[in-house]
Amino acid sequence: MIVYGRRVIYEMLKSGFKPKVIYLQKGAKFEDKLLEMIAGLNAVMVSQKEINSLTSTRDHQGIAADIGEFITYDRKEIINESIRKNKPVLVLDHLQDVRNVGALIRSAEAFGFIGVVISSHRAAPITPTVVKTSAGAIFHIKVSIYNTSRFIREYKRAGGWSIALDLDGVDIRKVKNVKPFALVVGGEGEGISEIIKKQADIVVKIPMFGNIESLNASVAGGIAMFLLSAL
Repeated sequence: MIVYGRRVIYEMLKSGFKPKVIYLQKGAKFEDKLLEMIAGLNAVMVSQKEINSLTSTRDHQGIAADIGEFITYDRKEIINESIRKNKPVLVLDHLQDVRNVGALIRSAEAFGFIGVVISSHRAAPITPTVVKTSAGAIFHIKVSIYNTSRFIREYKRAGGWSIALDLDGVDIRKVKNVKPFALVVGGEGEGISEIIKKQADIVVKIPMFGNIESLNASVAGGIAMFLLSAL
């Protein structure tokens, strides 16, 4: 996989991950702290045309990296670490918009979530756009691809709570003392699947006071993560 963008590359290197190759556009100027992190790694100078072709975009900011296949984690590692450290997990149930996935991963890392579990079917894969939208946060958090319903069953069996975000839920501000927990955010159109709703210990909603009926998945998920992580 070719990832790109200055923040993405910076966060990737900050996390300790070493890519196969880093591509730098000839003539581009880079911050000293980024160049210091690149020093000693396999870096190649390329033309603007070459880096445009490598990344299939002009939004690369003059830098890209070949990271090979994106490395995911076993869900058991995420479950065990969540229970042991009393830290939450984000579960994405059939989200198909890569930008929503990236934005939610970024929020999960920012709010101290231990990992992210993404549906193994009917869901957006990890792509360069997901990585870019996460602003590199994806390199600082464990990501697993797994059946979400099975994950919830295993997580609850290990001693965790499950919280589903849905319009039919109770006011999220009323939730107390539910750590550690797995927060499930549903797909853009259908929302949370019925099986996940039935498995959830608590179904919550974000109260709204305007005329619209719902929020974008990544916005709703970000608000929910902030409110629940503050418990």
